[in-house]
Amino acid sequence: ETVREWYDLTLEAQEAALDAIEAGVSGSDIHDAVCDVYEDAGLPTLRADATAETGFIHTTGHGVGLDIHEYPRLSTQANELEAGHVVTVEPGLYDPAVGGVRIEDLVVVTEGGHENLTDYGKRLEL
Repeated sequence: ETVREWYDLTLEAQEAALDAIEAGVSGSDIHDAVCDVYEDAGLPTLRADATAETGFIHTTGHGVGLDIHEYPRLSTQANELEAGHVVTVEPGLYDPAVGGVRIEDLVVVTEGGHENLTDYGKRLEL
């Protein structure tokens, strides 16, 4: 039951991040959109508690290029997104007592939004 709830929340968090992505937006604004979803559901985040060891305990995403982890960061850092940037969008929740859920897509930032390069269904099957 908890895993399904976490999956649904993580999908909602990812959709909030994707809705926020476009050229000129700060990576921190996208990260905040994800934190808002989790915090509104009463789950811990590093934004709300820098010592959190469960909940949303990583950043929302990062650039991909010659290296797998590049700028811009979708995190507390205020990196501005530019058209053509390729970034991951990968919110997730973790707790050793439950397990973890992460949903990751790869997108290209455009002037008016993004193009999602990930083409698979997002239905949870337990």
